Amino acid sequence: MRILITTFCLVLCLFSFSFANDTSKITLNNGDIINAKVIDQSKTSFVIESDILGKLTIDRKHIKDIVSLEKPKERQGVKNKKIDSLWEKEVSLGFSKISGNTISSNASSSLFLNRKTSHDELTLKVNAIYGSSNNKMDTQKWYSLLRYAFSFKDKRWYNFYKLETDHDRFTNIDYRLIPTTGVGYWFSDTDSFKAMVELGVGCEYTSFRDDTKSNCEAILIPRAFLEKKLFDKLTFFQELVFYPKLDNAGDFRLHSESALKNYIDDKLSLKLSFIDDYNSSPDNNTKKNDSRFITSINYEF
Repeated sequence: MRILITTFCLVLCLFSFSFANDTSKITLNNGDIINAKVIDQSKTSFVIESDILGKLTIDRKHIKDIVSLEKPKERQGVKNKKIDSLWEKEVSLGFSKISGNTISSNASSSLFLNRKTSHDELTLKVNAIYGSSNNKMDTQKWYSLLRYAFSFKDKRWYNFYKLETDHDRFTNIDYRLIPTTGVGYWFSDTDSFKAMVELGVGCEYTSFRDDTKSNCEAILIPRAFLEKKLFDKLTFFQELVFYPKLDNAGDFRLHSESALKNYIDDKLSLKLSFIDDYNSSPDNNTKKNDSRFITSINYEF
């Protein structure tokens, strides 16, 4: 756990990296056209640079379109997205198999949908993992998230509403529902570096697979997330989510996910993820830590 937290803190320092951009044709709503480099962007504006105008910040609402002037064969796999595309959509598939003294296999899949504007955001995420060892299933998990957030106070602060659901057959969880609301803050929200923290409060309702009585407990949910573009095609992600119970802070869960994503072309990417789920009070005589490496192919559409 200390290694993961240290990694998270160290990567916060990576925002000092710079990155090169293509010259683009920028069409404004009034018909003016500017040829310049887009050197940074946020939810509300673009920062451009040209020999004539120098460095200039333009509000998104004044921009009609941005098109790269560089030839596709020279782009070396960099994604070329139109700025008016509100939806980000991605599916991923992963599989691993080990044979020898122990025969094991693991399959994972996920779906991610995100619609983001300058003032609000809607997210849907679904993950599923199945695994077996010596022809006997030993992993069956799924997780889903539905989240809506809207910005206020210079668009750095936001309020969110979220519903999480999950199932874990081998830790005795038939299903768990976690409705949450709270506030968050964006330290940075650009293509090259994203960092945010949020704090939510909610209720965790758990239904068990055996005769254990279902329960509903109030919990806090602090969360931290960062995304850093390391190189042209390589991006690092880190997420930490803490689930302490309000009546007993020593009874908690911690979810950590570290990932590297490398783009193969405009739509395909390879992702390496390390996921660790820690439960201070596990059920059904299971271990406190559940860690796994996942290699997946992702397709954006």
